[in-house]
Amino acid sequence: MKNLYLLLIAICSLQGIAQNKSIPKKTCGTEAPLAAWDLWFNQRVEEFKRSDAYSRSTATDYKIPVVFHVIHGGQNQGTYPNLSQAQINSQISILNNDFAGTGLNVGNFASTNFSQGLVSNCNVSFCLAEKDPSGNLLTQPGINRVNYTANSWANPTSFTTFATFKNYIETVIKPNTIWNPTRYLNIWISDVDNAVGLLGYATFPSNSTLSGLTSNFGTATTDGVWCLSSTIGDVGTLLSPYDKGRTTTHEIGHWLGLRHIWGDSNCGTDYCNDTPTQDQANVGCPTFPHVTCSNGPNGDMFMNFMDYCNDACLYMFTPDQRTRIQTAMANCPFRTQLTASSATLCGAAPWVSCADTISNFTSVDSLYSYRRATAGPSDPGCIQGIGNAGYITGTNCYGDKEKAEFIPHSKYSSISSPVITGVLVLFFQYGNMGTDGTANVNMNIYSGSSAANAPGALLGSTTDNLANIAATNNVNQVSYCGNPNLAFAVPLIMPYKFTFSSPIPAPTSGGFFASVSIPNTPGDTISILDESTGIINTAWEKYSDDSWHDMFNSWGSARKFNLAILPIIDCTTGLNEKTFFQEQVSLFPNPTNGKINIFTSFKGEEHLQVNVFNVFGQKVYEKPIVTNDQTVIELDLSNELQGVYFVELIKGSEKITKKVVLQK
Repeated sequence: MKNLYLLLIAICSLQGIAQNKSIPKKTCGTEAPLAAWDLWFNQRVEEFKRSDAYSRSTATDYKIPVVFHVIHGGQNQGTYPNLSQAQINSQISILNNDFAGTGLNVGNFASTNFSQGLVSNCNVSFCLAEKDPSGNLLTQPGINRVNYTANSWANPTSFTTFATFKNYIETVIKPNTIWNPTRYLNIWISDVDNAVGLLGYATFPSNSTLSGLTSNFGTATTDGVWCLSSTIGDVGTLLSPYDKGRTTTHEIGHWLGLRHIWGDSNCGTDYCNDTPTQDQANVGCPTFPHVTCSNGPNGDMFMNFMDYCNDACLYMFTPDQRTRIQTAMANCPFRTQLTASSATLCGAAPWVSCADTISNFTSVDSLYSYRRATAGPSDPGCIQGIGNAGYITGTNCYGDKEKAEFIPHSKYSSISSPVITGVLVLFFQYGNMGTDGTANVNMNIYSGSSAANAPGALLGSTTDNLANIAATNNVNQVSYCGNPNLAFAVPLIMPYKFTFSSPIPAPTSGGFFASVSIPNTPGDTISILDESTGIINTAWEKYSDDSWHDMFNSWGSARKFNLAILPIIDCTTGLNEKTFFQEQVSLFPNPTNGKINIFTSFKGEEHLQVNVFNVFGQKVYEKPIVTNDQTVIELDLSNELQGVYFVELIKGSEKITKKVVLQK
């Protein structure tokens, strides 16, 4: 293919990226298919032309479910290359308009002398898949975020040639992340080193009867499209002049059987009679007419999506290209079932269960426990006697009224329509030390602007009794908070879940505080575990005079506090569809290094069946469990390969499935 290894670089600045970056010419890495494929596919095209479906009035409408595998190195969502949902959403809109013949600048075609009937509706549309391969609703439709660092894979930008980069994508990234290509169009997006000079590449539609095909044909582990992250969509972090989403349109054209318009050779053929022969790829934005290969008076169709021009100058497919696209959808194994899949993968119920538990802990943090049984004379201001012990995160020792933990908006900014459905608190209790009593305890949610400012307005509240909290079964390990390998010698961690009867909308900026009220009657005491090596203080406390103070300063600036108060955020819009069973089960952590805790909050004993499946639907774990009130049960997937798994929980005739990512 001519210009396959174009490495001539124009030095420009990125739009939307802080650092300077070289801008490659429009370079597609999709290799020209073999002659055997051309012969087979062209025969299918001629058969299609003789069929009833060839008539525009009886054209088949195809709908293709799409999943974007966002390859990143741990950046926050919305920070390049971990693109935002909005940027990916914009790419789907562009695809639907481009393949319908109604995309950006298509009106400019009227200023050429080409026949206006050459702008074609391909009768193909795209939708973001709302379910993963096991039928679990996705938190972010059409997005599978893949952290190459967590997977111990190389940074895509570490490869500096087309051959080494493509080998990495084909042998590492794709096989480990692909979703069933008979049900999804897989699009991988990542950054790439400038020296590779590549914007995208795709696999041609294969046929199972052909043998000896090279890697540019789709297989069960490679079929799909790769694109440079900064060419996706038309909002967010973009690479000018490839900032209108046309790289993906071009590559999907290949994925649907289209050749480059110049036929990958001087004055070659793309097997479409209505696209003029041209001598090579066009770049930039030529002026009409641009005559080559004796194709006057109109010259090259440089505005065709299968040329190499700037995004803003591309805007059309032709009827013959549409015919090839329709042929691919009707004949190729990884294309024929996609529309049927869209019926179940797209347009699902609006309710999406994510139940993300948010905390300010990291994988290297540890929990700090409090073992003060009684307050002594050396504790000024403390009420003396059993039941009044503990002096940092929550007792009546100093008459404090509340202990609050700030949750920044960045922790849940990627969740659509976030609401706070509950809060999990890790209380400390050991013997007669720590949490005990009979008073009521409030869980309050306050607005917040930052960890440096006090809680604001009360957004919502729920109440439970300290006796119920103290009756919870203690555990000695919680891998969802602090160090995943953390374990105390004795069961002194008492996890308790507060549930709001009406979910509280999470603030769309700043963040919020989750705050536990502190009983102040003798014999009632609360102690909340916290992280002992905090870098940023996120904890505040309300004094007896109702004034708020951050705990770093109020406790002598000795250390910064992060309290084990863990809000549960749901991305839910159809709250009435959430069942009681779903409300009572949470999984932590997610992602996990292998240990998963199932936290249940049923009243009384319940019998559950737990099954775990990998992305291929194979059962890798099964176990019956019995819960009793609030219970933490550990699943161990440490022996499984890293990747996506689905935890299925069955209670009688009810079943729920939750997605878990295993990262080692």
